[in-house]
Amino acid sequence: MTLPLEAWIERQAEISAAAMARAISATGLVFSRPGFGQTVRPAVGSILASPETELGGGPDYFFHWIRDAAAVMEAMRILAGGRDGAAWIARFEDCVRFSLALGRICGEGFLRNGDFRARVAPGFLKFVRPDAEIAALGGERVLGDVRFGADGQLDFIKWSRPQHDGAALEALVAIRFWNDARSSGAAARAELEDLVRRDLDYSARYAADLCYDIWEEELGQHYYPHLVQLAALEAGAAWCAARGDRARAEACRAAAARLAPALDAFWSAEDGFYRSRMGSAPNRKALDMSVILALVHAGRAGGAHGLADARMVATLNRIKAHFAATYPLNRERGIAFALGRYPGDRYFEGGAWYLCSFAAAEFEYRRAALLRDRAAAAHGDAILDAVRAYVPQSGALSEQFHPATGAQLSARHLTWSYAAFLTCWNARKSALAGR
Repeated sequence: MTLPLEAWIERQAEISAAAMARAISATGLVFSRPGFGQTVRPAVGSILASPETELGGGPDYFFHWIRDAAAVMEAMRILAGGRDGAAWIARFEDCVRFSLALGRICGEGFLRNGDFRARVAPGFLKFVRPDAEIAALGGERVLGDVRFGADGQLDFIKWSRPQHDGAALEALVAIRFWNDARSSGAAARAELEDLVRRDLDYSARYAADLCYDIWEEELGQHYYPHLVQLAALEAGAAWCAARGDRARAEACRAAAARLAPALDAFWSAEDGFYRSRMGSAPNRKALDMSVILALVHAGRAGGAHGLADARMVATLNRIKAHFAATYPLNRERGIAFALGRYPGDRYFEGGAWYLCSFAAAEFEYRRAALLRDRAAAAHGDAILDAVRAYVPQSGALSEQFHPATGAQLSARHLTWSYAAFLTCWNARKSALAGR
């Protein structure tokens, strides 16, 4: 028997919270990378992108990504105000402590700690970072390293670095948690302050700098890191000013002032949407769901680059139109609910991403709450109603589902998928409360 949509949403929220919790401080798990000579035991406060230890042909996501972790921490922050609030507050504070420890990683110290290459299989040495790159890692640069061992150790495997969005999103979520006034005590509050200041300093220093995009594929100027940096710096300026930290508040304001015109340049009147990246050459990734994810994560309401920005609506509509035409699932159901990353994506057959579909629904719910728009809320419900047909009875959420069959693809139990559902669920509650 098919549950009513409301009942399914509440059930999926409970399943998502439980699944997300299994990826946080997963100290009972052990994961082996024999080619790299690694046996990884997650530390308290780490957030696994996926807790799967048997990959079964899927990608290795047994890492802690700063950006992904911050997106999960936002869902944790929401759950901290609910029935099991004390447990979620404790988890959130463990994650703050873990992130602070990551900031103390030293590449030179790592190299002095023994010849790690001696444990790496010869065929895997080509995937290991050069010593010079590792040695340069320390101080503020650590936050751009983006991916770390779940045990809190430096990741010596080659990856797309640097990425500057993680610290900004983490700062934004931490400020929201601060404003919720739910810290368990003075020590935890002091650690939270340290995290916010550290992340704001990094965001101000690297505002608008070149970095890899959210999908970790291209180095350049990207909309997503710019917008989350702007939101974090705006919130950070107010947070610092309230604490009498005038110098840091001014640094945040100055960096935000550099970002605003840079963001405006991403609008293409010719294309009719916000481009996800800058560049004069045609780029199939210009139309990209990362623009909508940026808005959802930044939480901006009015003005340019906010929920009330008609250009943002136009961007989402163009994304929907593309996937409505190219994904068989959308054509069959007559609604653009299955959304991928960008046109021509080839990663795991270019599947639809659960987190993209949930972000589109969350966008609609947030607009409904802001503008008292019942039609927007109905659009959000229509997306969730269609997506649930491709969520198994168990409620398990992978990274992707196949655009023609709906079969799950890529990493199983993607922690970000569960977090994205929970933030969407929360946005829906706000939309319905305002009706």
